[in-house]
Amino acid sequence: MNTNLLPQSTALGAMGLALVLALAALPRTSPAAPLAWPAAVESGADHVSTAELARLLLDAPDEVLVVDVRPAAEFDAFHLPGAVHLDVPELLGERGRAVLDAHTDRTVVLCSNGMTHPAQAWVELAREGRSNVRVLTDGLDGFVRDELTPSSLRGVVGADAGASARFVRLAELVLGRPAGPSDEPNGEARTSDELSARAAADALQAPAAQSAPAKADAPEARPAFARLATDPERLERPTVVSTAWVARRGAAIVLVDAREKPEDYAAGHLPGALHVPVKALRATRDGVPEELLPRDQLAAVIGALGIGPDTEVVAYGNEKLQDPTHFALALVSLGHARLAVLEGGLSAWKAEGRALATDAPKPAPVAYDPKAASGVVEARLADVRAASEARTLPILDVRPADAFRGEVSTEARAGHVPGSSNRPYTLDVVQADAGLFWKPLETLRAEYAALGLDPKAPVIVTCRTGHQAAQAWFTLRYLLGYEDVRWYDGSWKEWAAHAELPAATGPAEPPKR
Repeated sequence: MNTNLLPQSTALGAMGLALVLALAALPRTSPAAPLAWPAAVESGADHVSTAELARLLLDAPDEVLVVDVRPAAEFDAFHLPGAVHLDVPELLGERGRAVLDAHTDRTVVLCSNGMTHPAQAWVELAREGRSNVRVLTDGLDGFVRDELTPSSLRGVVGADAGASARFVRLAELVLGRPAGPSDEPNGEARTSDELSARAAADALQAPAAQSAPAKADAPEARPAFARLATDPERLERPTVVSTAWVARRGAAIVLVDAREKPEDYAAGHLPGALHVPVKALRATRDGVPEELLPRDQLAAVIGALGIGPDTEVVAYGNEKLQDPTHFALALVSLGHARLAVLEGGLSAWKAEGRALATDAPKPAPVAYDPKAASGVVEARLADVRAASEARTLPILDVRPADAFRGEVSTEARAGHVPGSSNRPYTLDVVQADAGLFWKPLETLRAEYAALGLDPKAPVIVTCRTGHQAAQAWFTLRYLLGYEDVRWYDGSWKEWAAHAELPAATGPAEPPKR
């Protein structure tokens, strides 16, 4: 018997079983073209082994995209670095098609704890002719068992130095911390290795533990977050991109560090990033402080950064997602479409061990000729007043609840625009170990819909100065697909300064249905 064929035979058998289950679960309809899945299985074009995925993650991360189809809670508890979360319906829907279309040059690896759900999705994608999609053999359970468990704990004695070094590198990459030297010559695993393997295994089991009844004194579980990066081949419209995409594009894009403090930028930023805090884009306009610069002045500032109308731009922040989304709003107001916000911000970049820089680039200025804005409609004071009086156009105030109710204030008066609803901007995001991330789209849709907002109807977003509202504007417009999101730059600072205008206090009125 040729023992070299055993791993492949095992993989083919496991994949074949998974595909039988997948096909059995599919609707009994005739595909548009004959499905050649047996040939794909026979040729190995259906799966990727755990060892091959480990190699790609370590040595060729730009050649692979991992798509994790597990429920969001399981993904949040543990996932492979750079993985995109798409449950099976999302993967086979519009968002999944967009992600797959953007990565036709990479091997797309579908994974779950096992193989059944990825195999079901693989069958459908194979019907669509997507030949670059694979299923992870034995799933994440197998990956942890075979790649994140030291050889001594798997009964293998005397692993070679190369295998030991590879295990350490992979543990550092996946678990986010050094695992220590791999195996002792006598075959006894070091404690740090055991902890690394057990940490990954525990993470895979965490969702099951979370489903048990919680104790009364147990801390509240952290809300789920999502990886929403689309990572297109080239930026054509406002979107969200990953750290891996930014690293891959390099000098082809312009990076903007939108954090407030110069000292934070000087201490470390993404290589090549320009420092453009929010205040650099604002001035007193028509007597109202902290307003976005007029179009001609704003265009001059953007051009001085070396950014032209067709430049691909990625903005990032750290603890404040409103920083990069405000910069995005400023660009969109000039008709700029080739832009993105970095998912996870600086913290995510650092958590992956990527390099930082301390130098400040000096870009060559260019002339910026603004175009008509197509993605932002600025609401002025008269617009907000009319909406408040008529109660026909929803006004969403994203300040903290105590400021909305009028319990605290730093402006001329306390309270809020009569008729407005309140949802603090902080509810859009979750602070995870690796950075600041948006909540899952389905969660955001439900929470905004609970306010009575309709994706096809206009809505005005406001806050105190227009800064926090930029985050809600970006979330609604470019993540949730709201068609008409009007941003009130003047916000409460302008409204409160007009003594003739009413100010409401207390909780919001119930939403109109």
